[in-house]
Amino acid sequence: MSTVTLDVKKKKMLVPKLRFREFEEEWKYEAIGKYIDLISGIAFKGEDISEDSIGVPILRGINITEGYIRHNKNIDRYFLGNTDKLDKIRLKEGDLVLGMDGSKVGKNSALITKNDVDSLLIQRVARLRAKKNASLQFIYLHINSVLFHKYVDIVNTSSGIPHISSKQINDFKIHFPQFPEQQKIASFLSRVDEKIQQFIRKKKLLEQYKKGIMQQLFSGKLRFKDENGEDYPDWKEKKLGEVCDIVGGGTPDTNITEYWGGEIQWFTPTEIKSDFVSNSIRTITELGLKKSSAKKLPIGTILLTTRATIGEVSISLKECSTNQGFQSLIVRKENSNVFIFNWIKKNKHELISKANGSTFPEISKTAIEKILLNVPSLPEQQKIATFLSSIDVKIESTNQQITKAKKFKKGLLQQMFP
Repeated sequence: MSTVTLDVKKKKMLVPKLRFREFEEEWKYEAIGKYIDLISGIAFKGEDISEDSIGVPILRGINITEGYIRHNKNIDRYFLGNTDKLDKIRLKEGDLVLGMDGSKVGKNSALITKNDVDSLLIQRVARLRAKKNASLQFIYLHINSVLFHKYVDIVNTSSGIPHISSKQINDFKIHFPQFPEQQKIASFLSRVDEKIQQFIRKKKLLEQYKKGIMQQLFSGKLRFKDENGEDYPDWKEKKLGEVCDIVGGGTPDTNITEYWGGEIQWFTPTEIKSDFVSNSIRTITELGLKKSSAKKLPIGTILLTTRATIGEVSISLKECSTNQGFQSLIVRKENSNVFIFNWIKKNKHELISKANGSTFPEISKTAIEKILLNVPSLPEQQKIATFLSSIDVKIESTNQQITKAKKFKKGLLQQMFP
């Protein structure tokens, strides 16, 4: 990568704090419409559109997500008509496409790769192509940023479906250096993006690997041997209530302040966002526990959301308590809580199928207790748990790399643009 150096200017000029050494010219603050050729697609007749993989692919707004083009049989459509006069809306590699309406308007943008070359542009999707004095990748750095997202929020005054017009896109202003500097900045930051994408792909592969290995482990197709190379005992079918104590949650009176601000973490379903949790927004006192149906749960308890939001699961790293949206599982000593936790994660669908109620779906304690599972001996449970935990460590390490790389890029963006 080229060296980036800090260039301090004596006179006040429109320049970034962090800059490639060879550039000195002042930047210009201008609308991107001066630097791009923008068109939107056309409305195709319904009888000319096919859901089968026949005809020419149509690129629709639903295909564009945050940073890439997605495809599957449920959203892909194809044009069956005559394309002789449609060259204008054929996409080329490197074009920038942007969804012009929908809940993610302003965020659903992507650069066209070889996979989508010659796709046809449909109505309400914009195609941006750079003129000779501009780098489209440089412009995309701004389109795919909080700056553009905020701009869209301001100019979008619709009370119905959020949308943005071609004129509003053209009117979006950014700081432009000379073309060579645009290219160098875009190339440098593209390499940072590629590194982030490498970490994201690595994480996805690890998650897919874990999913596959869990399928084999919990079905008994893949078995561990003991220290002497011998088979462990056969697995036994048990009810979840035989391996865990199921404990519901409760909420102390929120109007009595002395119940709150104590030592015990108190969780709500919205706070269960990772495999292991240690901190919640609020804490409660021992007195608060006594004045409600809430119970103190030991370290290692499996917290399972069972009301409205169903199937989110985590392991507590501290003593804690929960509100009524949980049935928590305290795994008995002859079993491994990490093994049971991973079994629950793999079998979420079975838990969700036990829910009753139309307005507020809920899984009862009794229903959870009756769920059947095959349980190996404790030593084999521990081996399975240790193996799966080692994969989790790699996934979390990769996730931290993603976070650091994104933070690094954010810092660069703040310094490399005026």
